[in-house]
Amino acid sequence: MLRKRRKGSRRKVSYSKHGVPRKYDGGNSTLARLIKRIAKLYKEGKKVPNSLIQRRIKLGKKLMGNGKRTKRRKKTRRTRK
Repeated sequence: MLRKRRKGSRRKVSYSKHGVPRKYDGGNSTLARLIKRIAKLYKEGKKVPNSLIQRRIKLGKKLMGNGKRTKRRKKTRRTRK
């Protein structure tokens, strides 16, 4: 008999004080404002100007360090030799 596999609970998305998920925002209010503006236009079915998209990319890269996301290293205890 096969057992039913339990689904793990999904991690709750943490929001920054600017009202954007922390994953995209990174504590930058100008980037958060821009993301909200793009989202609003998109939801209304309007055209999102290319200039807004380019600015979003530029700000995101600046924030993430040239667009390269780095993994956080897990702190491990080092043993003395």
